[in-house]
Amino acid sequence: DCKFNIGIKGRDFHVIFSRSYGAIISLKYGGREMIDRPIMPNFWRAPTDNDRGNNMSWRNAQWKIASLYAKSTNIELRKEVNSATVIYTYELPTIPKTCCNISYTVYGDGEIKVSMSYAGESGLPDMPAFGVTFKIPADYENLEWYGNGPEETYSDRKHGARLGIFRNKVGDNLANYVIPQECGNKTDIRWAKLVDNRGFGLEIVGDGNIEFSALPYTSHELENAFHHYELPPVQHTVINVHKKQMGVGGDDSWGALPHPEYLIPSDRPMVLEFSIRAIR
Repeated sequence: DCKFNIGIKGRDFHVIFSRSYGAIISLKYGGREMIDRPIMPNFWRAPTDNDRGNNMSWRNAQWKIASLYAKSTNIELRKEVNSATVIYTYELPTIPKTCCNISYTVYGDGEIKVSMSYAGESGLPDMPAFGVTFKIPADYENLEWYGNGPEETYSDRKHGARLGIFRNKVGDNLANYVIPQECGNKTDIRWAKLVDNRGFGLEIVGDGNIEFSALPYTSHELENAFHHYELPPVQHTVINVHKKQMGVGGDDSWGALPHPEYLIPSDRPMVLEFSIRAIR
């Protein structure tokens, strides 16, 4: 149990783990700050038209609150020969109360392996998503990914996509739906790179079984806007890395849920693993 912030420093990188914020609050590669908002657990998505039709927001509202107000209750440091691991424990304001852990293993070259785990708890609604979210500067607007594309894909909406390497701008992933909503997701991700116009940035590395999106807005900002002109000026690039996001459904748009195999039961254990690297 650590009473203070934890700093881990190596050649050309420096990362600060905050006790009070309960998350990484600073990640510098080559002296440049990469984190605008801390990496935090996320269980929510901006409701889609189909979600609104089946009352997803009402049914799963506990997971929105859990995403906004997860409380860090413990931070632990483990030192190894060639790495150091910081583990956060979070209590989630659900009924019944649940917990999750996020561990960060930092290596000497600046690579950070992230692992998020959840044990499962009965009596809770399905999760809209399971993963993490954080913000980086809006300068990192050039996206390249190895996964399904070129359009957005979801667990039950990817048969029309192909596996490959694709590129676009972060803003291109904000779909022009009449009402702002969840959009821009990519499935079966091997890696995703976000760089500025000089080629400097971050890489997210997965195992081909994670989902990823990079958008100008958080899920809560998208949900709060009824028209696109109500969205705020772009200040950040918002990165979402999920083990899974529930399917979008669509058998009908006035009550049908996604099929059971595309839901995320909250009574089962789950683990998300990926790595963060610098692109110089």
